[in-house]
Amino acid sequence: MENTQMEAVYQQAKDRFMHYTGADDLRTAEELFGQIIDYKQSRAYLQKCGTLLEYMVGNTVTLGSFDGKPIRWRVADQRGKMRMLLSEEIVTRHFYHRTTLEDATWSDCSLRKWLNKEFIESAFTLQERMSIVPNKVVNLRNRKFYTQGGMDTMDRVYVLSPDEAERYLPEQSQRAGDGWWWLRSPGSNLFSAVAVYDDGSIYENGIHIDYELGGVRPVIWVLLKV
Repeated sequence: MENTQMEAVYQQAKDRFMHYTGADDLRTAEELFGQIIDYKQSRAYLQKCGTLLEYMVGNTVTLGSFDGKPIRWRVADQRGKMRMLLSEEIVTRHFYHRTTLEDATWSDCSLRKWLNKEFIESAFTLQERMSIVPNKVVNLRNRKFYTQGGMDTMDRVYVLSPDEAERYLPEQSQRAGDGWWWLRSPGSNLFSAVAVYDDGSIYENGIHIDYELGGVRPVIWVLLKV
C-alpha cells in the first residue's frame, strides 16, 4: 500500500476513533488501523480500540484478585475515560461496622475503612491501584424510614446504595446470588444497614451492622489509558 493510501486509511481510522459513538465505530477503526499497523501511531491506536471495546458498558472484565481468586467485574457505567466496575459476585464477607454500642453511617463505618485500606492494597497491584480513581459517594437517607445517611464521602472503593443497585441491576434476578450482600444506606435505624437478600430483593429495614456474614460487592472507578 502506498503512503498516500495508508495516510487516507489512517485519517479515516482516526476519525472513526475520535468520534466513535459505539462498538461498531471502534471495531471499524480497529480493522482499519490493523491494515496499516506499522504506519505512524496505528499500533497505539489499535491498543486503545481494544481497551475501549473490552470496557464497553455491559461487558465483564477481570481486574485484581482476592483470597487467591481473580475478581470479575461488570462494567456498569462510564464518564469520559473512566469506567465504573461492580464486582459480579460477592468477593468476601465482612461486618458493616464492628460495634455493639454505637451507631454508624457509611462515612464512619468499618467496612468503608477496610475497603479503602486493607482490601485495595491486598486485591490490586500498585499499577492497578494507580488506575483506580476517587469518586464522590452521595449518602442519602433511608427511602422508607428516612434515617439520615450521613456525610457524603470521596472513596476509591465503596458499595452500592439501594437506588444504584436498582439502576445498575434493574432485574431482581440480576441482584440475586450466593448469599445476601450489604448496601451502604442505613436501615430503619443507625444500628442497621440496607442489604440485598439472596433472592435479589432489597431489605430496607436493614441488618444489624455488626453481623459478620454480610457479603461485599465492591465498586471502583478506573481511568482507562486511552
